[in-house]
Amino acid sequence: MRLKCCLIILLSLVFVQGGNASARVILDKGIFYAKLDGKIDLRFGYAFNKDSFSIKPKNKTSSYSCLRFLYLQQVYQNTQMGFNIKAGVSGISNLKTLDIEKLDMEEWYFIIKNQGLGSIEYGKKSLVSQSMLINTSKIYAAAGGVNGCWANYANLRGNHNKSNGAGYNKDEVFWVKPNIYSEYNGLELKLSQPAVSYISPEIYNFKLGFSYVPGKNNLQYNNLIAAGLSYKNSLSDDINFTTALTGEFAKENLTDCSDGTPGGYKCRNQLLHWNLGLKLKLFGFDCIFSYGNGGKSGEKRDPEVSNTYYTNAGVAYHSDSHKLSLTYFNSGRDIIGEGTNKLTSYALSLENSFFLGTSYYFDIIKFNAEEPGDESKNNSGYVFLAGLKLGS
Repeated sequence: MRLKCCLIILLSLVFVQGGNASARVILDKGIFYAKLDGKIDLRFGYAFNKDSFSIKPKNKTSSYSCLRFLYLQQVYQNTQMGFNIKAGVSGISNLKTLDIEKLDMEEWYFIIKNQGLGSIEYGKKSLVSQSMLINTSKIYAAAGGVNGCWANYANLRGNHNKSNGAGYNKDEVFWVKPNIYSEYNGLELKLSQPAVSYISPEIYNFKLGFSYVPGKNNLQYNNLIAAGLSYKNSLSDDINFTTALTGEFAKENLTDCSDGTPGGYKCRNQLLHWNLGLKLKLFGFDCIFSYGNGGKSGEKRDPEVSNTYYTNAGVAYHSDSHKLSLTYFNSGRDIIGEGTNKLTSYALSLENSFFLGTSYYFDIIKFNAEEPGDESKNNSGYVFLAGLKLGS
């Protein structure tokens, strides 16, 4: 109960900072700097699937809350040291109460920053392949468009699978989001297995980053390496662009192979996943195009996956009080001897400011899913999401 009250009070302090909920600088005195920010997202989802418009859809609510604290202290000229902590609560079952049992320490890492040499980060945080990646997550509004959790509300596996519930087996069959492998599959870092990352300073408009996860991780890979290279430039005050190539690599893991039974798949093909993205700012609009390829990365299956790839694009307009985005995603997963599992999604997202740093939003996502061989496995439909945000 005390933890619950403390979290609510801290979030309230962040949200009532003169109507701006993006961040609250709580200490900025010479060599010391501290910042607190947070977010609450309450979401309602409604799905319509092909051949089931006459069936009452399953109404679903979900939520996500987080609180982040950043502290930096200057230790030498042009050098800072500090730490970043982020705690999150997801899946609040009762919106009148906060389910602290689901409190998760999402990030905790130490930082050493030097203006001329770059920064080193050690602990639990996103890899540079995630943070430097360019896709429509950089511009979306509302619940995330094609980058959001819309697929958890829909049935992608056809009408014969509707009884299995929304989101059934989606990631085993389709590549649903334009995310890099480690983020898509939920890499979990622990106190005994932190990541080490280095991000260079900007040199002639280029920036380089590396991450290393030693030992065996929950994705069943050993010594995962991630890298990113970005370049940005301006053609005028109203036109600028950033492009980035990010990727992840790990050797194949054949030591835990089973006899091929579904319950024993621990064998992994070589991880080689890369993403090339371009972000163009054109007057008041942000435009994104990206392409990613995961090859055979991931579990060895029968039949085998020969290639996984996706295309992602979008355009957005953001003002002080309004956010609008149109995003697109298309992916293919080639199955040897069977064909290609295809998924296409479009999203129109609108977000408007409300009061005291809050905003309300609407997302409409259209999707089409195809599996080779049996047309009864194909499905299409719409997902409608509405929600309220407090914070950035």
